Amino acid sequence: MPTFFRKEFRLKGGTVAHIRVKPNGSYEIRYRRGGINLSVSAKTVEAAKERFIEKLCEAKTDSLNSRTLFGQYATQWLEVVKKPQVKETTYEDYKVMFRVHIFPKFGKMRMRDIKPIDVQKLINFICEKKTFRNAEKVYVLLNAVFNFAVAENVIAKSPMALIKKPVHEPKHGQAFTVDEERRLVEKCLAENTLYGYAFIFMLYTGLRRSELSSVTIQSQWITLYTAKNRQGTNPKMRKIPISPMLRPFIPLMNQKIFQLDMGNMSRTFAKYFPGRHLHELRHTFITRCQECGISRELTSLWAGHKADNTMTSNVYTHFSEEFQLGEIQKLRY
Repeated sequence: MPTFFRKEFRLKGGTVAHIRVKPNGSYEIRYRRGGINLSVSAKTVEAAKERFIEKLCEAKTDSLNSRTLFGQYATQWLEVVKKPQVKETTYEDYKVMFRVHIFPKFGKMRMRDIKPIDVQKLINFICEKKTFRNAEKVYVLLNAVFNFAVAENVIAKSPMALIKKPVHEPKHGQAFTVDEERRLVEKCLAENTLYGYAFIFMLYTGLRRSELSSVTIQSQWITLYTAKNRQGTNPKMRKIPISPMLRPFIPLMNQKIFQLDMGNMSRTFAKYFPGRHLHELRHTFITRCQECGISRELTSLWAGHKADNTMTSNVYTHFSEEFQLGEIQKLRY
């Protein structure tokens, strides 16, 4: 045992701890400041100092994490983790969910203070308003944020472990009957507007409204970029052969119909056909293809659906242009 040692242990940054020799001959370093109460012991001064530095770093990290506010952490998570992974529209939707539903409840709370009962109360409140889709989105976002915080050691465990995901059954829409489709086309022709012709085009191609702006019509084909691509992936071009149902209306298709505002399109469609949704035109096209005997794989190709996970569909199936032009002739009713 050394006959002399300094009773103060000074670290860079001004941290000062006190050293004493315990009755058993070991060395103890104590530190009490800023909410940290730390005491470590070892047989030698050097070992005590090394252990003290390690424990002090852990304690300061724990102290910092204990003060982390949910609003600050979730905002950083959304910007750094999620934004690069999703489309701009999805990112904006997430921001709305946080601003409207989550931050008013948890924004100023410390991460470590949010308990399962607090989360369950928020989910119940949203469900009581019959907005089950919002409840599902809030659950998914909170679960992702808290899991990330656990991985970063910001909190010890997630308060979501006891929370059951809210049940939301999405409305998938319904295809128009052939009679409804006939009346739809008559209505669009009678209105004689760009919106009406856009609706006819979507009816006989199955396009999503967001895909209209990329359309090019060339001879027997319609080319466009598929809308359902993840952030960071290259846009995927697809081709749809012009069907016998669409061919008579091609001369009416002004390029301006492909530049219409998507919001106005949906509102105009609701006025034309109360109770029906614009996306149901896509359902109708896919349904008619199936009814007319066109294969599911080819219909999915034209609709721009994700391929299934079978080797046959993903690798070995390549429909020739001649085959597709022949199959589209079945779409005649």
